[in-house]
Amino acid sequence: MSRLKTNFGGPLKVAGVVFLVLLGMLGITVMWPDKNPRLGALEIKWKSWKTLWESDTLTEVDLLAMEKARVADSIRLAAVRGAEDSLKTLLEFRAKDPGRLHVPEKNPAVFDAFFSQLDSLEQKKSPAPFVRIMHWGDSQIEIDRISEELRNELQSRFGGIGPGLLPIEQTIPSSTVGQTASGKISRYLLWGPETGRYAAHRNYGPLLSFSKMESGRVELSFVRGVSATAASGKFSKVVVLTGHRNSALQVFASTGFSQTLDAGNELQAVAVKTGEPVKQISLSLESDSGALLYGVSLTGSSGISVDNLPMRGCSGTIFTGTSAQSMAKGLRLLGADLLIMEFGGNMIPSLSGEVSINHYATSIGRQIEFLKRSSGGLALVFMGPSDMAVFKEGGWRTHPLLPKYVQILRDTVLAHGAVYFDMMAAMGGVQSMVAWVNASPQLAVGDYIHFSNLGAQKMGQLFCASLMKEFELYRLKKRVKEIKEK
Repeated sequence: MSRLKTNFGGPLKVAGVVFLVLLGMLGITVMWPDKNPRLGALEIKWKSWKTLWESDTLTEVDLLAMEKARVADSIRLAAVRGAEDSLKTLLEFRAKDPGRLHVPEKNPAVFDAFFSQLDSLEQKKSPAPFVRIMHWGDSQIEIDRISEELRNELQSRFGGIGPGLLPIEQTIPSSTVGQTASGKISRYLLWGPETGRYAAHRNYGPLLSFSKMESGRVELSFVRGVSATAASGKFSKVVVLTGHRNSALQVFASTGFSQTLDAGNELQAVAVKTGEPVKQISLSLESDSGALLYGVSLTGSSGISVDNLPMRGCSGTIFTGTSAQSMAKGLRLLGADLLIMEFGGNMIPSLSGEVSINHYATSIGRQIEFLKRSSGGLALVFMGPSDMAVFKEGGWRTHPLLPKYVQILRDTVLAHGAVYFDMMAAMGGVQSMVAWVNASPQLAVGDYIHFSNLGAQKMGQLFCASLMKEFELYRLKKRVKEIKEK
């Protein structure tokens, strides 16, 4: 009878390798107990000794509970009867809402002029006003994100059509409108690489960019985008913003429209009315000596328009780089009513402490004052940075400077008479970016910085809801005043 042979060599070797690997990992953890290990310039994300043995004491953000609380508040408000009781209840909700709009104490009526126009639209007064919201921002709003949700909700409630203001050349495609440009044109930007083209005259206008047209012809085309709604995917009024015309500029549209602008340096608008709303249009511009082309606006003649104006990599400190005259004239020609700045995230990697935070906040204060002067005192909302996480002590954690950064930014914005929207608080506060990344489906992507498309949509909804709460407050205060005056 043969003896059964058992080979333990294979399993023992595997166990030995596993033991050595675990021993090596433990050694790395002991050698770098409080930070990630480094190999030259390479930093390795590693579980620290502290987080290995201690339970995570960070508060976990419960997104579902936040949503349930919002719904409960809405139901409770709907059950309230009487203007004064409704006003009292809404003020209570606003006080406890972390995602509320922070309105400056010295300017509590900051939204009144804007809300008066919304009120006229909702009551269908004649003639219906045209209301333009201009939304500048960094890469969080690229592809029409956040702006798109705000536009869709407001146009659905108050009316209005079209995607709004567009640059002549769109380097990052928008999901709401497709566009092309051909001909001898060069783009000049106030943001981006330092090697970008610089214009000595500083007349960058309201988009903080322009395209320089050489002699000859430039062809532009615009067509409804893949995510456009029934409202945003059509338009009946096309405005071409031009300036620095060295000779006469001829504008032709595929609708049969044509107009000639005389030579001149100031910004001037050409308005093309299509009659019935259209989903696409082609424009041809001809000049013997060239001109500056600032942008094309696709809207209706009344209702809401929301412009999506992204500037990748920008921190929002460049508005004062354009001439006050070109900004003021552009805002006036376009008919701006509310200004939104969404910035701050791109500065976080370069922050070293409170001194650098204050330096940036001071610069933002200057931009706000510049826009207020240029716009004649329009309401301005600053959307501060979202939560952002870094890999620290073996896990993803809110950037350590972010809470202080948000506080200083908010105080600065309010001190300059503008409104602050705290994206970080609206998300859920500290550690909310981790919750948004871990959500199913994901609300933020794996860099722990940017929203996913769904997350950007949600942020747009949260901002719009906060704006509409302020509108309801405006209407209730107005109603209570009317009752008391009777």
